[in-house]
Amino acid sequence: MSNIPERIGRYSILERLAVGGMAVVYLAFETGDDALQRLVVIKQILPKFDDDEGFRRMFLQEARLAANISHPNVVEIHEMGSWEEQPFLAMEYVSGVPLNILMRHAMGNSVRFPVGVAIGIIVQACAGAHTAHELTDATGEPAKLVHRDLTPHNLMVSEAGHVKILDFGVAKATSNQDETQTGVLKGKLPYMSPEQLWQKDVDRRSDVFTLGVVLWELLLGSRLYARDGEAATINAVLNSTLPQIEGIRPDVPREVLAAAMGALEKDPAKRTGTAEELRLALVDAARISQLDFSEDAIRTFVDGELGPSLAARKSEVQAQIEKSIHHMAATTTQKTPAPSPVTARPPQDTIGGIKRGMALGAGVATVLIGVGLAVVMLTRGLDNTATTPLSTNVSGPGLTIILAPTVNPEILQRDLEPLRKYLQRKMEMEVSWRFADTYAATSEALLNGEAQFASLPPTLYVQTVAAHPEVELIAVKVHSGSSGSDGVLLVSEDGPIQSLKDIAGKRLCYTDPQSTTGYMLPRAALRDAGIDPDRDMQRPAIISGNHLQLIKDIIERKCDVGGTFTAAYMNADEAGINAARTRVLQVTGRTPHDAISAAPGVDADLKLRMREALLEFDPKTETGLESVGGVERLTGFAPVTDSVYDKVRKAVDAERQSAFTEAP
Repeated sequence: MSNIPERIGRYSILERLAVGGMAVVYLAFETGDDALQRLVVIKQILPKFDDDEGFRRMFLQEARLAANISHPNVVEIHEMGSWEEQPFLAMEYVSGVPLNILMRHAMGNSVRFPVGVAIGIIVQACAGAHTAHELTDATGEPAKLVHRDLTPHNLMVSEAGHVKILDFGVAKATSNQDETQTGVLKGKLPYMSPEQLWQKDVDRRSDVFTLGVVLWELLLGSRLYARDGEAATINAVLNSTLPQIEGIRPDVPREVLAAAMGALEKDPAKRTGTAEELRLALVDAARISQLDFSEDAIRTFVDGELGPSLAARKSEVQAQIEKSIHHMAATTTQKTPAPSPVTARPPQDTIGGIKRGMALGAGVATVLIGVGLAVVMLTRGLDNTATTPLSTNVSGPGLTIILAPTVNPEILQRDLEPLRKYLQRKMEMEVSWRFADTYAATSEALLNGEAQFASLPPTLYVQTVAAHPEVELIAVKVHSGSSGSDGVLLVSEDGPIQSLKDIAGKRLCYTDPQSTTGYMLPRAALRDAGIDPDRDMQRPAIISGNHLQLIKDIIERKCDVGGTFTAAYMNADEAGINAARTRVLQVTGRTPHDAISAAPGVDADLKLRMREALLEFDPKTETGLESVGGVERLTGFAPVTDSVYDKVRKAVDAERQSAFTEAP
């Protein structure tokens, strides 16, 4: 599948949008004398799965199910067909933005959704969901369809303010022949209903709960149940209470809060029973409070947030159509057809050498409609500051990002190369990494202008900002889906240390004196156990330089105990280090991941563009994998405020106070 086909059926292929799992998705437009010449999204089974009859049957079964849903707020399937013996679907193209990207953009700019706009989005989603819930099968019996993933990723907001539900691939109807595998959760944890998490039978009330979560997040401007780690997220859904929104958004009417809370009842028996009931409650609340929840209100908000970017993407698509039409006209007058402008592009999902493909979302192996992710790809070129179509050429001044030596530089360079390429394309300038020899050198390079941005470990960030408040926090790294990590004390697997009391008199190794999990937290843990890390341990301590080297030093008995963080310990085998020869003695505490920080004097527009680029980074878009790097396991970046590093500040202050107290 390295070459992009020129056409599928009567559809002329413009570009490949996504490939992964068991399907490939294209952007195309209808051609022919009797064709409407409309833009469509084409989804086709990958050739290697042609002989999988179970998959083909499931593909067609789910397609028929979704094709029977006819409603303005549900994306439409135009055609089910076969081309060169491969089934395909032609689906509605929506020019707009997925709600999750709109939310991320607003949150990143500290912009709140107007209450009326939030209501309008959910009201439209409820209308589409209710129609799906009311669907009947061929015999006239209720299909009892449940979407199970009505998250912001699957709610498309058009430029006109119209909302479309996408991706009925994870939908479940009682008539389905292929059952979900036991123990497999379909959907996204922070939006799942309690009964879905318990893997009980779900009905339409589960979708109502999800829409309630989305509504709450639109009003609150932050995530409701998302936590660091799957277990914490599940616990939040099942057991946490709703935050007091009144103090945060006093402009939210009581009637709107009542409707939201009714949808968020953890007991399905107490929850709002249908999407239609939720829709009517929100409509009544909006009218009583005289809130504008019209499509025009939504359109105005979308245009204010992303208007130039959406216009740029539309221009880009139109240019592709004109180029394709010109090519088709030219080939009809030539004896030897010229190469298709599509197939003449560089192979392997590249355009001008820049990777443009995107793997389909989690579960695409069993998710067969996948409309949502297909349409999300149509907005992959969004650049929130762009006023012209996205260029694939690199131009403008270079951009340098300096990285602290948390692990070996060659590993950082290898693991983060997809991120560098993404930033280079997104920022439209040459982007290069620079690797500091020490943590302190990272901060120095940022402050003296050698780099515009730096990835600062928590302690180093706290110390740098304390001395230079003009350094600005841009975002925090997210590894394996979490924006924080646990520090641990490691010892040799077969060594004599069984508890903290056995550590006295042994030799410590540290990664770097500016490391949080490799220095600050281990020393605090030892003090809490009554052990002075300077007076009660062998001296001198070993400074390993980075976390992977520290693990090696413990294995090679250069030291007896050392501090690192869980990701480095768990992923050390990717660097050829057998971490199984060590064991965790104790967890030392939790800390945020590295802070992406801007140097003093960096242009405000450049900082904004960098923040938006980082927050929109999706490993699946760039690599087709859930994370970037075997050791880094980078899954993205998150918006963050400086206050998340307050616990680190306390640890730094405690270390400083301890050093002062113990000084001779």
